[in-house]
Amino acid sequence: MLCTVLVENTSDSSALLPQHGLSLYIETDGAVLLLDAGQDDAFAKNAAVLGKDLISVSAAVCSHAHYDHAGGFAAFCSINRTAPVYTYWRAGTVCYSTSRAVPGSEPVCIGWSGTDPYSSRIRSVDSSRPLELFPGIMLVPVVVHSASRPYKNRTLFVRKDGTYIPDDFSHECVLAVSTEKAGRRGLALFNSCSHNGVVNSIESVHTFFPGADILSYTGGFHFPWGRDETPVPEDMSAMDELASRTAALGTELYTGHCTGPAACTYLSAVCGQRLHTLHTGMSFIL
Repeated sequence: MLCTVLVENTSDSSALLPQHGLSLYIETDGAVLLLDAGQDDAFAKNAAVLGKDLISVSAAVCSHAHYDHAGGFAAFCSINRTAPVYTYWRAGTVCYSTSRAVPGSEPVCIGWSGTDPYSSRIRSVDSSRPLELFPGIMLVPVVVHSASRPYKNRTLFVRKDGTYIPDDFSHECVLAVSTEKAGRRGLALFNSCSHNGVVNSIESVHTFFPGADILSYTGGFHFPWGRDETPVPEDMSAMDELASRTAALGTELYTGHCTGPAACTYLSAVCGQRLHTLHTGMSFIL
């Protein structure tokens, strides 16, 4: 399986557009998948430069309903006229953030309305159980919540009946793909922001697929600490927990986007060579 980063916050090439967001082009033996689409059409422009054909995508997945992951789906649907867009998001649920708002003002909308001309392509599926999209390719809900969740989730809300309530991220999914690498047969997991927590995501997969060998985990970990910031103790503890659990499983980690530079530095120290940082245009075998 080959994964190519169509857009991410950083780029090593002047020919490729960086953008706060994430979009992954995943080529498996049975299907080509698009996980998220960034904010707009930047991912599509980069796909053209990289020679990745969006028309060949069999299905798209929206990991969660934030603008920096779902905003580009209108562009995707205008290029690819047939692939469904699978999501746990429900119409009428709109996401907000206080971290982006002026102090004392109303929270700022960071959500996806789903009301573009291609809304008929959205497949909002049951988030209580896994859904097999293709043989060996599954959407998995996060049903385990015993491990740490990112500290900055506390700035994120949904609005229901005119009231802002903390986002429980029931609209976030894990994409699990069966694969084989270096003689190990198991699952490659993808979760673009991991708002529910990396360990909770992994243990949720184990709830539905006991004993599955978790070969890799790709996505943001939502520790968005900048280069000159120090992560809060809660997130340092969560990163230690993540490092310990994935070390025990022998899981390779590929992260970027909402895993900020300070968090990457900390994780590199505790995860060593298992940690790989993403950038726009990067391709890697899983």
